[in-house]
Amino acid sequence: MSRILVFAGTTEGRKLAEKISLAGASALVCVATEYGAQVMPDLDGIEVRQGRLTESQMEELMESEDFVCVVDATHPYATIASDNIKAAADTTLMQYLRLKRETAANTDFTKPGVHYFDDNESCAIALEGTRGSVLLTIGSKELPIYTRRGSLKGRLVARILPGSESLKTCESLGLGGRDIIAMQGPFSKEMNVAQINDYNITVLVTKMSGQTGGFFEKALAADEAGISLFVVGNPDTTEGMSFDDVCSRLTRLTGLQIGRDRQFEVSVVGCGMGNEGNLTGDARNVIDDADYIFGSKRLVEIYGKNKQSFPFYKSDEIIQYLDRLSSSLADDTIKAAVLFSGDSGFYSETSNLIPALDEWKAEQKDRGTTVYIKQIPGISSIAALSAIMGITYENSKIISMHGVDQDAASDMTVVTTVRNNEKTFLLLSKPEDYIYYGKLLNEAGLGGTKLVMGVNMGSPDVTLFAKTAEDAAGMFDDFPEGLATMYIFNEEPLSTMGFALRDIDFIRREGIPMTKEEIRYVILGKLGLKKGEVFYDVGAGTGSISIAAAGISDDIHVYAIEEKGDIADLTEENKEKYGRDNVTVVKGTAPEIFDVLPKPDAAFIGGANGRMREIIRGLKDKGRDVRIVATAVTFETLNEIMEVMTEIPYSSVDIIQMNIAKTETIKQFHLIKALNPIFIACISFAPIQSEQPAKKHPAAYRQEPQPEYSD
Repeated sequence: MSRILVFAGTTEGRKLAEKISLAGASALVCVATEYGAQVMPDLDGIEVRQGRLTESQMEELMESEDFVCVVDATHPYATIASDNIKAAADTTLMQYLRLKRETAANTDFTKPGVHYFDDNESCAIALEGTRGSVLLTIGSKELPIYTRRGSLKGRLVARILPGSESLKTCESLGLGGRDIIAMQGPFSKEMNVAQINDYNITVLVTKMSGQTGGFFEKALAADEAGISLFVVGNPDTTEGMSFDDVCSRLTRLTGLQIGRDRQFEVSVVGCGMGNEGNLTGDARNVIDDADYIFGSKRLVEIYGKNKQSFPFYKSDEIIQYLDRLSSSLADDTIKAAVLFSGDSGFYSETSNLIPALDEWKAEQKDRGTTVYIKQIPGISSIAALSAIMGITYENSKIISMHGVDQDAASDMTVVTTVRNNEKTFLLLSKPEDYIYYGKLLNEAGLGGTKLVMGVNMGSPDVTLFAKTAEDAAGMFDDFPEGLATMYIFNEEPLSTMGFALRDIDFIRREGIPMTKEEIRYVILGKLGLKKGEVFYDVGAGTGSISIAAAGISDDIHVYAIEEKGDIADLTEENKEKYGRDNVTVVKGTAPEIFDVLPKPDAAFIGGANGRMREIIRGLKDKGRDVRIVATAVTFETLNEIMEVMTEIPYSSVDIIQMNIAKTETIKQFHLIKALNPIFIACISFAPIQSEQPAKKHPAAYRQEPQPEYSD
């Protein structure tokens, strides 16, 4: 069997040799130094040859036997060696594969104190303008460029590989004793920080060496230590192949499966409230077992010690980096943990990350990598605050105002929720928001509600504040820093069930019409209003439909449209009576007023003033798939509805005719009194056939049971 010729000098080269051996193939692996030979494991089918070769010597070696191909897995900075290997391959007509390490060129380390240089010479010149000790992590080969500058004498600390050749180089340059750190990496961020502090380093010099070369750990350590980072750019401008691509090419050339299917385990972990004492056992095991840790800077500092850890918590950043790891690393099993505070399934970035991971998982399958995703729940601040107060949080409303702009819309959501519910929890952006929401609720007539806030839940420094909204409104800013959660208790909440309202519950005015309660039940049932929808009540009248619809859910926004000012005022009174803050009374004429309103999901037409045709068309133009229910008490209005429906393509209408009789008591007798009959038209518009299908909900991407979610 023909062998593969590999020129190694990197971690990737060693890993490639291991993959070749595991596949049952054979290779001659050439390394330049004694240390390179020492770190190469004893592998079946792998012969290791030590020593630097000239271009002509490489040609002789390539012609000495029938190699399948030559793989250049030398260091990105070994440009002369790479040039010689490629030239020799071209001369001998041997297929050349360049295994190229992914460097950090596309990462965003543009913070103050980070400086980039094209080469070591310009970096050394710039160092002469600095003060303090310099940690060089650029290897031993480039050290002469720095040591020959007299102003740097006595300031340099060289971190090198613990090989005799590297040590001899340092000694020949006058470096010795405490000037040398001879250690084999990889180095964690914490190890880098420790060395920076131990040697009083003010400038760290590194190559742009990518993940395998520990660039990120060095960059993060310099940032944490508050020192300057000098980065020497990667001079290797040649095109190359990823580790996976090289394995795939070797598989085709040898007929052997080189590079087994890799497993990538990604765990999304809820860390509770940032205190190791309330971390669950499952979460602790996953974190301890992980190779890579992602999360906010705070969580990474707590749980990422002695790990490859990165302060990324946005889905796009995490996916981008996981993809980079998957394509560049050669390990058979890679384990990553993404950390979120609180419960991973509760108001966290998980809602964005899980669908993104599902898509990435499908992409990785095509590349021969099996991805397992699992989610580890944590203890939320809601659960912790409830436990401290000795209450349950069942049947409560929970709103996250963390990072949400405090504007009219969000304020309305909070007021409406508190007004209509006994228990409400708010996740706050900062403790000072306690005063803001105290003022908001007090001004809304809810000053008697009780506000309990916990700051730094789950830690020994937890602080509680308990006041009424009125008292909280009068406080001054005097709060500890930290994450805050607030519980609001309303002893007398309003009913949120719109269907429960009776006709006698509304404020009435003589001559102003109102849709009767039995009819309301049918209309609202036919409309099928759902959470988060926008609803128009056209010709609101007394406002009975608007108020009832708003009571179905606090998250339904109702626009009560009425052109007559005195009638609109009555709708406003009923809105205030029932505290329906999710109702906006609009004075204006339909359909013209539609232009200034958001797109509706559903609409009720209770009063058209002879403009039924224009209103239906206006609603259709405003929202293509709007659901409409309209009432008619005359044949003329019903006929107008039927006519306009024949004019609009893909439209349909179902007509209900209702006759209702109710009892009326006269003295000791109960009479049956009939109400005026009414027609209810339920109008729908089928989607136009050329429209694109609706986007799937993220959950729809996981149709089959996933083994990684099982216990």
